[in-house]
Amino acid sequence: MSERTSLLEAEIEKENGTAHKTGQRHASRRPLFVLLAILGLALIGGLYVFVRGRRAPAQPIPPSHTAIAQPVEVTTAPAITRFSSRAVEVVGSLAADEEVLVSAQAAGELASINVDFGSFVKQGQVIAQIDRRDAQLRVDQAQASLNQTMARLGMKEGQKYDPVQNADVRVAKSQLDWARMDLERSTKLIENGDISRSIYDQAMINHQLAQARYQAALDQVQQQLALVEQLRAAVALARKGETDTVVRAPISGAVKEKHASRGAYLPVNGKIVTLVRLNPLRVRADIPEASVSTIRVGQTTSFTVDSFPGRTFAARIVRIGPSLNEQTRALSVEAEVNNPNNELRPGMFARSQVVVNPNARAIMVPQKSVAYVAGVSKVFVIENGEARERTVKTGVVDGEMVEIIQGVIDGEAVATSNLDRLQQGTVVRQR
Repeated sequence: MSERTSLLEAEIEKENGTAHKTGQRHASRRPLFVLLAILGLALIGGLYVFVRGRRAPAQPIPPSHTAIAQPVEVTTAPAITRFSSRAVEVVGSLAADEEVLVSAQAAGELASINVDFGSFVKQGQVIAQIDRRDAQLRVDQAQASLNQTMARLGMKEGQKYDPVQNADVRVAKSQLDWARMDLERSTKLIENGDISRSIYDQAMINHQLAQARYQAALDQVQQQLALVEQLRAAVALARKGETDTVVRAPISGAVKEKHASRGAYLPVNGKIVTLVRLNPLRVRADIPEASVSTIRVGQTTSFTVDSFPGRTFAARIVRIGPSLNEQTRALSVEAEVNNPNNELRPGMFARSQVVVNPNARAIMVPQKSVAYVAGVSKVFVIENGEARERTVKTGVVDGEMVEIIQGVIDGEAVATSNLDRLQQGTVVRQR
């Protein structure tokens, strides 16, 4: 009896252990079942709402819940018309009006030089002196030859000379006169038969010889007179050579470069200095092909240089090139600018504005009314309480105003504030 009881208890304990293990396995799977159930319910609910929403008619939103757009407050300004000068912007450089290489006109030693690099000189000012001793000797030699020839002719300086008054010519003239008279007597005598034919022929020959000697004497005197003129020219040339030993400035300007120093021997055309004229100066610029037709001689132009910030200089076009540059397709022009104080210098970079129309009509708006987005300029024109976006093309700037070449007409109101809040059709309120 006790053994049965023990066996029964053992079986019960074995069954209880097996049930306990099975319960633990069921307990570990319960959260997964719960999660799957929740997902299934959510999916069923979503499908239900979707199907119900497709079948149910849309309910109107009460007026009290509709969003009302608030107007944007802006300030405006009218587009106005101004008459101003129209100009073409070009770049160029300043150049000297004249540049002269001063050379020696007479050979010799450079005795002195009175200028140096950067010196300012006036036209006619002595800038160098070449040793004049050789030139003076050449003058004396030429003068002596002239005096000798004039003495041979019996000439005096400053008096008009008559070749007939020359001694040799007078002797030849006397011989000619005697031969003529003898011929005349012989002609009468032979007509009367008082002399032979040979005596008459001799008288004729003597007359012809006397006439030839007279002409030769005259020719000799004329040669001597020509020689006198030649010697006078030689004297003048020698004196010029002496004068050329004094080197003077051919123009007013500044010494750009000094080529020789005192003591150097200079041949004819030996370089001494290079001079440049600084007043006036030339403004050389290249005009684009599109603006060539508007350029005329006499037009005014203004330019600026980096050396004088904030200053504007005026010039006038005086020369226009005959043709365009084949590489740049630009027309070269030259304008003249006065430079009385020598402030401007050749070689300066100039930004020029060539006035092509001094009284051009332009539509102007405030600069603050123009918005720049991704390289595009636009304004907002206010029409009937709404903003209308316009893409515009801007031109010159005049103070706080900017020219509108295209996109706005005269009298239209443009927004000048809160541009970042405006777009096409935005309701605005002007203040």
